[in-house]
Amino acid sequence: MSQSLSKIHIHLIFSTKNREAVIGDAVRGDLHAYQAAVLQNLNCPPVWINSVADHVHILFELARTMNVAPPRKSAAKLRNSRS
Repeated sequence: MSQSLSKIHIHLIFSTKNREAVIGDAVRGDLHAYQAAVLQNLNCPPVWINSVADHVHILFELARTMNVAPPRKSAAKLRNSRS
């Protein structure tokens, strides 16, 4: 029986409201760790997370249980999660 395999990576970019420079060095490490934990809980392993003062880049592997067409579900869960 044949088996199909896939590995889909999503490059997600978040911007701060009004592109305000609010992501400082003091919170950057905790922010990245928190976003990585949220992605792990969604079974979407993070590959790379980086940020500057006004936006965040996240590269993650899409979970096999999530739909490819709109990766918005994982993005919305990540954006709306609270500590």
